[in-house]
Amino acid sequence: MGEVAILRVAIKKLLTGALKMTGLTYDSTPILMYHSVHPNHPLAVTPGAFREQIAFFRENFRVVSLREYLQAKIENRLLPGTGAVTFDDGYQDNYHFAYPVLQDYSCPATIFVSSGFLEAADYREFSRRAGLYPQLPPLGWGELEKMHPLVEVGAHTHSHIQIATVEKEVLQRELRTNIALIEDRLAVTPVILAYPWGQDFDFIRPNCGLVQQYFQGAVTTNFAADNSGIRISPYRLRRLPVGPRDDLDFFAAKVAGALDFIGPLKKIQGRWENKKDRNTSTHL
Repeated sequence: MGEVAILRVAIKKLLTGALKMTGLTYDSTPILMYHSVHPNHPLAVTPGAFREQIAFFRENFRVVSLREYLQAKIENRLLPGTGAVTFDDGYQDNYHFAYPVLQDYSCPATIFVSSGFLEAADYREFSRRAGLYPQLPPLGWGELEKMHPLVEVGAHTHSHIQIATVEKEVLQRELRTNIALIEDRLAVTPVILAYPWGQDFDFIRPNCGLVQQYFQGAVTTNFAADNSGIRISPYRLRRLPVGPRDDLDFFAAKVAGALDFIGPLKKIQGRWENKKDRNTSTHL
């Protein structure tokens, strides 16, 4: 572990220690965001940590499917203490390591799949072009079918594109193909989209109104533990990323909303990043 990582761990411990002393309440409405659950990948949450987190989440929140969560949001009846679990991209370890834990705790979840990743003849090459983890293979459609209905499937575009930077015709093809492949392979229609990359500059653009033609709602990667406010659109639901170095105390602080100040800081950081470097040169 490098010096920067050690410093981050130390800061996390100090912060969560202080928050524990003030007391935490779980009246937020968090949507958890995972990518990989794997025992060895450096960017993945380990299966042991995932089990601890899901056990804690189930104990302190009413965890529902994202479809039910979205419907409650649309009808303005999203109650405090409601939560949901999501995964992005569609890594095979979601089946091997995450799904058994979800089964043990009867915990519903949604996996947002980039259909091009699942269909790729060379997933490593696809992952390098799309900005995914090239060391990790994709789920098979059969594995997704086995996880249903506890685990629902959402859309994530076909090629994992930054939808704000492509033409309307390209976005239409990407969304239609993603939906059509999910329908063909699984006989289900995805009703929710996860924006690839998922920061504001990744999806805010006039042609992004197409999303509302194809889906009932959408999730971002904007950091926040609550979506109950009337100003929060069903097409801009915020989520909490769960990282490989999040111990249970830090996780508890996240879901309680005690760390929501990180969201605005991440937005500031994002302004300094190369917003166009999102691997959108290859698409349908």
